[in-house]
Amino acid sequence: MPRRGAKSNELLELDGRTLEGGGQLLRIAFCLSALTGTPVHIHDIRGGRSGGGGLKPQHLACVQWLAQACNARVSGAGKGSKTLTFTPGTIESELPAVFKKMSKNDDGQFYECHLDIGTAGSTGLALQAILPFVLFTHLPTESPIYLRISGGTNVSGSPSYEYIKYVLLPTLRSIGFPEIESVLAKRGWSQGGTSIGNFTLKIPPRSDIALPAFKHRPQDLEIKPMEPSNLRAIFIGPASCHEHFRKVLLPAVSHHFGDSMLSDIGSKASNKLVIECENSQHDKRMYFILVATVPCSEGQGSYTIGRDWLYQRKISSHQRATTEMVEKVTNDLANEWASGAWVDEHMRDQLVIFQALAKGRSEVFAGWDLDESEQLREPSLHARTAEWVAKQLLGVTFDVEGSCEGVGFDGSRRDEAGLAAGVAGLDLG
Repeated sequence: MPRRGAKSNELLELDGRTLEGGGQLLRIAFCLSALTGTPVHIHDIRGGRSGGGGLKPQHLACVQWLAQACNARVSGAGKGSKTLTFTPGTIESELPAVFKKMSKNDDGQFYECHLDIGTAGSTGLALQAILPFVLFTHLPTESPIYLRISGGTNVSGSPSYEYIKYVLLPTLRSIGFPEIESVLAKRGWSQGGTSIGNFTLKIPPRSDIALPAFKHRPQDLEIKPMEPSNLRAIFIGPASCHEHFRKVLLPAVSHHFGDSMLSDIGSKASNKLVIECENSQHDKRMYFILVATVPCSEGQGSYTIGRDWLYQRKISSHQRATTEMVEKVTNDLANEWASGAWVDEHMRDQLVIFQALAKGRSEVFAGWDLDESEQLREPSLHARTAEWVAKQLLGVTFDVEGSCEGVGFDGSRRDEAGLAAGVAGLDLG
């Protein structure tokens, strides 16, 4: 259970301007509040953001979903609100209200839940707020969960659907969660006019809610990373750009990752470099992600890193924009790989909450600083913010290597744990 200095039923005050000062702070804070039963008050919400801060539709949708999930009382949940109090209540039913028990034609049962942002707000960011709650919640029967999220799937400054499918989900499996399947129904864009899409995750049941400690790092940090066993390049843009994309991608991959990545290109059996192109059906919608699967140097297994770019600059030439995207993304991924990191910069902050909730000491290697000899890469502002929130709610701390002694959260909320402790303390003899 939470190891905070204050009692877990005391209202925890958080300043929304701390560190990153954006949505990261409130997503993690309210998720941990819903899981542990700790009431939280945040003032100056997104106070580090331009435009006045406050709750946007994506944040509001997450708060409302989590409030329904843990029967919370909420004060200040309105668009643009800069203060919000979130007080988890007692869950009367064994099934939280956000889950619906469904049956298939073959008599198989599953749980269904849905988060609808209502705008093209980022589904990838919304997932950060609710997925840990789903993964660490006890349900009455061991049945799969179908989680559907509606909003923007390709939105600036946030994880895309492709990043979720090809980087986040494989990484979660590497640290101990079951394999989660994903299906995209429709894309939602922030570019070229906003549009709303949705995707569904199929999450297998977990018999033991507690997550064992994990080591997502090499045993010897000095060993150079192995050559990627696979690169997956996904380009979504106007069909007229696809041929040029392939033309500029191959030399970029060869330059950064070596000619061996192109050794079987064109072969039906090729799996070193997989290239996928999709027509975005709009001149202003251009997105590129490059994902590397890298074998572990000390034995079996692999890890996944990725870099991407949703193009937002003025497009005077689609060919120039495509070339610019390929050069930047391949260079960024090559630097991630060369650093030896087992997580890219954006994945690092997403694993913080799982380290904090895991049972025991979990370690994540974010790589070496390529500009400073023998110096570990500094955590991003988002990662530092996630670590700070975890410390406030759970009492955990992270060292300079990105390691943390987790609390061993097993799905028991504050009120349930308190009741169990009270019963255990009764003299029934």
